Amino acid sequence: MEKVSTLFKWCFLGYLAILPMSDTIALRNLLLLVLVCIVLACLVLAPKRSKLPLSNGFRLVPWILALWALYLFVFPLFAVQADVAWQNLKGQWIESLLAWLVGFGAVMLLGRQGPSLWALALASAFPLAIHLSLCLFGWVGLLGEDYQSLDTLGGIWHAFSRQLHTGFEAVGKWRDFPLGFRGIEPMHGNLGYAACQAIALFGICFFLAWRERNQRRLYLATLAIAICFSSILIARSRGAVLFALLVLLVTGAVYRFRWSPVSMMDSGMKKTGPLSIKWSIGVIGALCMLILVAYQSVRHDARWHSMMDKVQLGLFLENPLDILCEGLPLEVESRIRDQLADHSPDYIDDVLGGLKGQDGGRLLLMRAGLGLVFEHPNGLDGSRQSYQKLMENKCGHTPRLHFAHSHQSWIDLSLALGWVGVLLFAGVMFYFMRQGWRSMENSNFLAFGTALFLLSAFWITRGMVDSVYREHYLQMQAVLLAYAYWRIQLAKGDKTFSVSPSINLYP
Repeated sequence: MEKVSTLFKWCFLGYLAILPMSDTIALRNLLLLVLVCIVLACLVLAPKRSKLPLSNGFRLVPWILALWALYLFVFPLFAVQADVAWQNLKGQWIESLLAWLVGFGAVMLLGRQGPSLWALALASAFPLAIHLSLCLFGWVGLLGEDYQSLDTLGGIWHAFSRQLHTGFEAVGKWRDFPLGFRGIEPMHGNLGYAACQAIALFGICFFLAWRERNQRRLYLATLAIAICFSSILIARSRGAVLFALLVLLVTGAVYRFRWSPVSMMDSGMKKTGPLSIKWSIGVIGALCMLILVAYQSVRHDARWHSMMDKVQLGLFLENPLDILCEGLPLEVESRIRDQLADHSPDYIDDVLGGLKGQDGGRLLLMRAGLGLVFEHPNGLDGSRQSYQKLMENKCGHTPRLHFAHSHQSWIDLSLALGWVGVLLFAGVMFYFMRQGWRSMENSNFLAFGTALFLLSAFWITRGMVDSVYREHYLQMQAVLLAYAYWRIQLAKGDKTFSVSPSINLYP
């Protein structure tokens, strides 16, 4: 049983590490299958060995989560496009439910010996470590001259092999710093979601170390947060940068207003005095490095400079549906150019281009998508293409400004599963956020309660500006929320539980 638990733990962390990464579908599904098989085998063959009493575990399954799962199975029976709905149930929706089972199974099998918050944060940051390593290799010349065009691990390996055969002649010939480099990720969002999740967990580690005055852990958490920020700044993921800052601000507010009333001395925490000069310098150095990278990223990314004008266009242009279907009318474009006449032609072109795929275009999508939501209360087919199909039907042809989804998760989910589906999913997310908030009232549940609250709040708000309630993103949400929630339930049910959260955090 011990070997099975060890195998499960490493597969669990590996699964969490590769979830946000592109081109890992086969490995992701294989790990999910292994984890589910281990959980089911233990439920059938060794139920008495469970760290979480199964009677309590199943009883503590939130009714809203059970209702959400039931709705997913019932929806194809009355979906407009039933055949597509059944296909998606067998795909992304069942996979997400299995991820909930894996999170529950991790607590059932491993109990308090399961991954700590620190381990979860490191696993979440794995894609960022890959990205920064490739960035460094390319910068110093290990991947050749055209490394920024490489977007697969196979391509990167071939480039490295070529350099190996030529004796690394390009090494040492420093190039311009590769701002905008995304490594193997075609979408910067894959890095951004992983970064925000990791920063939330590292932020909890930081404040626990701060409260304990543990200098080593404080320095490591600060360095980890700076590294995560550096990755999304280099990748020029504006949304990730803004949300990562928001996550840190909320974590600080939670520490100030929710942790302060909680007595930590009862749980065995000891303070070791003020931070030494050496560790303080290290923390300040990491922050200075982060500020330098942030400055360079903003200075060289024109999207930051024109963002407000693009947002205004997206919010106030009339007839967003007509613009998406037929394109921007010439008279409207001429009026916009007149309004921005004080700016350079390149700036004006950039602002107008923002309607085709950046800030302005996303707001047009959301406004048009909201109209579709009211027209289709029962949803369509449970797929991620629901918005695209409904827009093509509304326009009567492929829209001139063509998008695969609305870049707003709540709209996409409503169009896919109907009003009932989106309300049930919202109920699930807000339930876990509330449970995390309430759990912070007790020092024994503080660390995982904060994680449950922060991660739920992050995915709720992130869904308002991007499409994240689909595919592997659903699994990212499910596995960590389930794990944090049932770790709290385990602690509540264990009458002998009196261990400091810091011990659980850094085993």
